[in-house]
Amino acid sequence: MRVVHLSDHYLPTLGGIETHVGALAQRQAHAGDDVTVLTSTPTTADGRWDRGRPGPRGDRPGVRWDDRERVEPGPVRVVRRRSALDGPTLHPDRVDLVHAHVSVVSTFAAPLAAAAAHDGIPTVVTVHSLWDGTGPTARLAAALTGLRRAPVTWTAVSEVAAEQVRRRLPAGTEVAVLPNAVSVAPRAATPVRGDDEPVRLVSTMRLARRKRPEALLDVVAQVCERSTRPVTLTLVGDGPLRRRVEARATRLGLDDVVTVTGRLAPGEVQRRLAEADVYVAPAVLESFGLAPLEARCVGLPVVGRTGTGLAEFVVDGRHGLLVPSDAAMVDALVRLVEDPALRHRMAEHDRTTPSAHTWEAALARHEATYAATRARRATRAAGRSGEEARSDRRTTRAPGRRAGTP
Repeated sequence: MRVVHLSDHYLPTLGGIETHVGALAQRQAHAGDDVTVLTSTPTTADGRWDRGRPGPRGDRPGVRWDDRERVEPGPVRVVRRRSALDGPTLHPDRVDLVHAHVSVVSTFAAPLAAAAAHDGIPTVVTVHSLWDGTGPTARLAAALTGLRRAPVTWTAVSEVAAEQVRRRLPAGTEVAVLPNAVSVAPRAATPVRGDDEPVRLVSTMRLARRKRPEALLDVVAQVCERSTRPVTLTLVGDGPLRRRVEARATRLGLDDVVTVTGRLAPGEVQRRLAEADVYVAPAVLESFGLAPLEARCVGLPVVGRTGTGLAEFVVDGRHGLLVPSDAAMVDALVRLVEDPALRHRMAEHDRTTPSAHTWEAALARHEATYAATRARRATRAAGRSGEEARSDRRTTRAPGRRAGTP
């Protein structure tokens, strides 16, 4: 199948959408699909557009670029454009299905998906963000880009996200769930801490306002004050708030407690998770949570917020603790720090119980969604063809002859 993924966000930038779309495209290509990713993300993590010219960075064989787009060949073809207006439109004769990945406002993927759907290409849209708390922004963005009433198959990465999308679409619009997936091996054993050893908390995130890293430091400071056992936090990630986060840790007296590692390679992230005791997810606008899911699969109890996508893979009291507020998060963490038996029981359950969110399951759900979308498009096309044929017969009747007269 010739599949085109549309996304404002893609590698080399790191985040939930970028990671998921990259992994999904690679696995579909490995399964035999002809996969293209069409994105407005620049070619470097710092936002520069390196078009592949020979020079100090070296030649990039096979890269084609012009003033409108850059095409990177490979098992997954990556086409980078500065805007949705650059480059040719998608054509039904060259694309079997379009899969758009959108957030609250997607100025690149959304208009291209709407145009593709109106041009007759079967189109799936997956929402990767929570729309509550954005006011009319999400509804207006979908309407302005033409996506709200386009003939697309709507999906979201979790049930909580899907319900928020349903409330902003025309009545009766179905929104299915297409969850994310990970491929992470569990650690060999759950660490056992001595009474004088610190309990190791860990969190991985982009250090940006939406992920609430500063609120996490406030929570950890209160845990340190209330707990009788020492605690450390390893914060894995980088982003625009890094300096503020480090300065806040100093103001809170957490220099000996908090380590901000910056961006790490995936293998190193897995090592940090395997060495930790509890994963903390402070975000309240988490539509799914790839990083917490990875931690749960490694074998960590996850402490996160209710009303988020974490409920897709964290059952409160079994895989971790889900709480309604930061104050309740402090209580939950103190409880896990002070109760090693509870912490160990949850960790062992997560380590020894496989997650349902495997790539095998995810690919099967995507294939079923794609097949249903193509079938609905074919049915609509057949219906239009029938209407056009009937219209043609009416317009070609002889003048003055009534329908049904010999």
